[in-house]
Amino acid sequence: MRLILFICLLFSCALQANTLNTKLNGYTQLVFDYSLVPSDSPEKIPVNTWQRVESGQVNLGLGNSPVWLKFKINNNTQMQQELFLFNAFVHIDKLTLFQKGNNLAQTQLTLGDSMPIKTRYLKDADQIFKLSLSPNTHYEYYIKAETAGVMKLNLSLWQHDKYIEKKAKFNLIMGLILGVMFASSLILSVLFLITKKQSFALAAVFNICVWFLFAWLLGYVYRYISDQSFWLIHTIIPALTIFVLVPLNILTERILGLHSLAKPHVACLRITLGISLALVVITPFLSYTIALTVAVIFALIHVLILLLITGIRAQKKDTKAQLLVVCILPLLITLLYKGALLFSYSIYFSQLMVVFGVSYLISCIALTLIAISQYIQQRDIKVSQQQKRLAEAEANEAIQSETIRLQELHQEELESKIQQRTFELEVTLRELQEKNLELEELNTLDALTGLRNRRHFDKKITMEFRRSRREQTPLAVVMLDIDHFKPINDEYGHLAGDEAIKYVAASIKGALRRPSDIACRYGGEEFALILPNTDSQGAKLVSETIRQNIAKHAIKTSSGDVKLTISAGIFSKTADASLDPNQYTDWADKALYSAKQQGRNRVFIADSTQSPKDPEEL
Repeated sequence: MRLILFICLLFSCALQANTLNTKLNGYTQLVFDYSLVPSDSPEKIPVNTWQRVESGQVNLGLGNSPVWLKFKINNNTQMQQELFLFNAFVHIDKLTLFQKGNNLAQTQLTLGDSMPIKTRYLKDADQIFKLSLSPNTHYEYYIKAETAGVMKLNLSLWQHDKYIEKKAKFNLIMGLILGVMFASSLILSVLFLITKKQSFALAAVFNICVWFLFAWLLGYVYRYISDQSFWLIHTIIPALTIFVLVPLNILTERILGLHSLAKPHVACLRITLGISLALVVITPFLSYTIALTVAVIFALIHVLILLLITGIRAQKKDTKAQLLVVCILPLLITLLYKGALLFSYSIYFSQLMVVFGVSYLISCIALTLIAISQYIQQRDIKVSQQQKRLAEAEANEAIQSETIRLQELHQEELESKIQQRTFELEVTLRELQEKNLELEELNTLDALTGLRNRRHFDKKITMEFRRSRREQTPLAVVMLDIDHFKPINDEYGHLAGDEAIKYVAASIKGALRRPSDIACRYGGEEFALILPNTDSQGAKLVSETIRQNIAKHAIKTSSGDVKLTISAGIFSKTADASLDPNQYTDWADKALYSAKQQGRNRVFIADSTQSPKDPEEL
């Protein structure tokens, strides 16, 4: 039995070996064993405590206990192999490499964040050991890993030039991301100096904090700023993780105007803000493990609170709230990944840095756009108010100077001048009235389709209802809706959806022959027609014409040909005391619903003999 166990043990050791039968081309993941047994020497670790890792990576979460790794490399080639042993997770406090020789483990090299960068073979944030493997030689190595943070080890063997090539591409991508972040911070800082608007300052602080946090996670601060202030890493990362949300918290309250809309939300934000500031002060005095855990968990809670509040406002079609959701969601993604690292989920770190970089970049750009758009909106309002006050002042000044001048003239001349000025003022007033009418006309037009909008519909339905009641003529309302419009948007894109809406609007406009007929875009893909002096059959004829024209041909869009159909609901009746204008719309809408229920691509007429108080009879 002992002999069998000994053979099994030898076989398992053979499986652990990383064998090079040809020259390594690129890289390969390292197969290794690890042990959590505390020991000063790997020879003292019991054999049965070693655990094998085939994937080359292991995440043991937060912990202060050292971890021992062991692996074998067999160079079965006839050439000298010069390789890099690379750990993809840069934030390990100390890694010590031992090479076994004469049955003892001898120290080769020690590196890590707790040591100066000059001790590394490559002066880079990455943790790299250089291995020289002689031909037809077998090597056994041990690594002792020590850290106060996340114990994540991702080991691989790299050919020198392939590693340099991969590192150059990675640095280029990360440099571009950091450059855009820094540029947005600089733009916001300049705008703050010019405008003195606090929103720019807060957005700039957010972007700068995100920039520093991401640079620290990449190890660039350790490389370029300070590689000997080890305590900074354990202090800044937890504090920045919490503090980065402080300016975003304040901006959320100000941008959404919550102080006048939702006081409970304001109270929640301010309590969270106070706790965040307190934790920023407290975390430097906590152990790194506790500080990092508290920072990630509370930051995640903080982000969820911000997302909940902005999400509630975004549902009310608040554009700024929607942009804030775009800003906050990427932060939630990064914190979820950080939580996964803390709780021992294996994630490839290089890919994770790309996710972090893109997420942080989206947040920075979104917040920059929010700050700039808010400033432009406030500036436009201010300019409009100033122009209005200036126009009023100029008008008052002109009237006063004209009055004084006219009083100095002869009575007869004064009367003549008064008449002349009165005429000029009337012309001016008439021009102003015409301009106001033009503006009112523009306010009733839908920008996409050129049809009248919902505001115009609500006004006209009331007017036509009164005319129908006064003249005792039938009034018809038609509600039309594009069938299956959401799949069109999903399959062909919103641009094709807009082209489909414009095509339907053009078809509706072409089918109306009388000047008194009114076509409106009621909302989204829904349209409404007001047909004065039209009974149900007349309205059906118009609706069928529109339906058939649209169903007959597929429209050509930028994303391809799209086949459309519409459904329509009609209600026509002479207005009387038992009705009100809104009931015409309600009945037509219920008829439209019935057309949808009966298979779409059809016209349904509401029964005008039924009481509008009994909609279930439809």
